[in-house]
Amino acid sequence: MKYAQPGRRELIVNGQVIGWFEATGDSQKDLELARAKINELGHEQSPLPRWMLIRQQAMDFRDACGLIMNYDLGTRPPGRRPLSIPYVVNSAFCLELYLKALSLRHGNEQRGHDLLKLYDRLPQAAKTVIASRVPDAQQEAGCTDPIDVRGLLSLIKDNFEQWRYIHDHEELGTVPYDQLFLLRSLLHRACLNK
Repeated sequence: MKYAQPGRRELIVNGQVIGWFEATGDSQKDLELARAKINELGHEQSPLPRWMLIRQQAMDFRDACGLIMNYDLGTRPPGRRPLSIPYVVNSAFCLELYLKALSLRHGNEQRGHDLLKLYDRLPQAAKTVIASRVPDAQQEAGCTDPIDVRGLLSLIKDNFEQWRYIHDHEELGTVPYDQLFLLRSLLHRACLNK
């Protein structure tokens, strides 16, 4: 498949240029050439466990939520609607991915979008990790009130599925931005390599 012009391409690993290769213009061949050159230069990395790949996706959606939140609370021009729908959908998907990553890390693969079911099916060891990270997440979120993780997740259990199709619903519920931020912070911390 030809997608790009042939020519010299930089190879970047962990944000650093490590070398270059001659691209053919065929994206499949170029991918193989780039991987071979990376290996030749000694930068081959062993594949990450699947739970870490899922966690990385969750972190990407967490970052997207932060961008939306900063836009809505700071740089949104007057008269523009807040980006509430993308914020809620991205938050819910982020939380879903963190729950799946944490569950898989503890030996239990899960499917589905219902946040409450995902939480309830977590191995007890995963729930213990979540509970241990509550104080740090509260500090990051500036929250001093007690947190009921299961209770919050029960309120937003189907936000990913329903908020994507908000036009099909007269009214939908969620929790405030700061509580979504708290949940994202908590599950992020629970998935760290500590």
